[in-house]
Amino acid sequence: MHIIRSLPFAALAFLAACGEQETTAACSGDGIVVSNAWVRAAGEASPMSAAYVEICNGGDAADRLVAARYDGADAAEIHMTRMSEDGVASMAPAEGGLALPAHEMTALAPGGAHIMLIGLNTPIEAGEEAAITLEFENAAPVTLMFEARSRIDAAGHEGH
Repeated sequence: MHIIRSLPFAALAFLAACGEQETTAACSGDGIVVSNAWVRAAGEASPMSAAYVEICNGGDAADRLVAARYDGADAAEIHMTRMSEDGVASMAPAEGGLALPAHEMTALAPGGAHIMLIGLNTPIEAGEEAAITLEFENAAPVTLMFEARSRIDAAGHEGH
């Protein structure tokens, strides 16, 4: 019961320590292209982690990231982190998914949109890879390997 009460606080503390926001930039190509996929390493004592990725929608029509799947967790949810005017971070599932405007790059990054891995069944060790499937409203699902990074390694990738 102690772990269950601690989950919301642990999740907020975990994400509040990060400082990036979701960003969009122009991109081109054919349809959905994903890159720079990584997940925070999580030991046996961690019941959750977060995954980040850059998604280029090079197509002519908008799309949405509507779901994620990871076999190593009880749930994988698309979440948004928001900061209130008084500087308090809050996190909630992204209702309806995450918009992917045509010809734009959308970054799921610490402190913004991310994939929350809840109820990890096994640790995610730094240096390992985790196969996560991204599901879209229009595009075909994409399964890709997310590189597990420790907090120290992840800190060096802020701004990516």
